[in-house]
Amino acid sequence: MTGLVYVIFGAAVVWVVRAWFWPLAPCRKCDGTKTNSGSTHERFGQCKRCKGSGMRQVLGSRMVHRAVRAALGRKGKR
Repeated sequence: MTGLVYVIFGAAVVWVVRAWFWPLAPCRKCDGTKTNSGSTHERFGQCKRCKGSGMRQVLGSRMVHRAVRAALGRKGKR
């Protein structure tokens, strides 16, 4: 049972470190290409999910950043 606790704790630590250092990831719908699947050379369209940025926010990264800022005593928004 304690081995399972260590595995869960380790996975949580890896997730927090990943969310802190790499808060953005490629969009899952367009794979970071910034275009929708129906785009051609004649017709160009932006991905509707990421709105043409090609990136998405990693789950929980905003929460991790807010928690670290609060622990360090910094303001949330500048």
